[in-house]
Amino acid sequence: MYYINDDLDKVSEADGYSVESFFPYDWKPLTALEIKHALVMLAWSREDLLKPVLALSHEKREAEYPGERWSINGILGHVGGAELFYLDRIGLAFPREQMPEEPQARLEKVHDHFVSMLPKMEGMKKVVGLEGELWSPRKVLRRALWHERDHTEHIRKLI
Repeated sequence: MYYINDDLDKVSEADGYSVESFFPYDWKPLTALEIKHALVMLAWSREDLLKPVLALSHEKREAEYPGERWSINGILGHVGGAELFYLDRIGLAFPREQMPEEPQARLEKVHDHFVSMLPKMEGMKKVVGLEGELWSPRKVLRRALWHERDHTEHIRKLI
């Protein structure tokens, strides 16, 4: 990770926004087998994310935690928004106006769309440069898997 400013110059963390790494392997198109495995990993990851949350009351999901940016519902909404952001980087997102406000509905709609787009990424030789960052189908998948795992642990910490 590194930080850039609006002129795309590398700067300190305090002076810019973060750009996630693009590894040489991210150039490689996804294969059908990798997508098949990814669908299984995404299902496992989603189950891990939701399992501890489903038993919580609405009040517990909306509770604010000292020093935390979001409630648990806020985290769920963020995860859904991030998956759509990742797809947007390679031109596969649906319009943001169609994004549900309710966190669970957002999470489900975006995830269903993400999963439906994965087969379309097979063999896609596309790398897009946006806002000082490179994106490919492989990076989109890698980031989505990592991001959900990261916030699964975040929610577990709050519970």
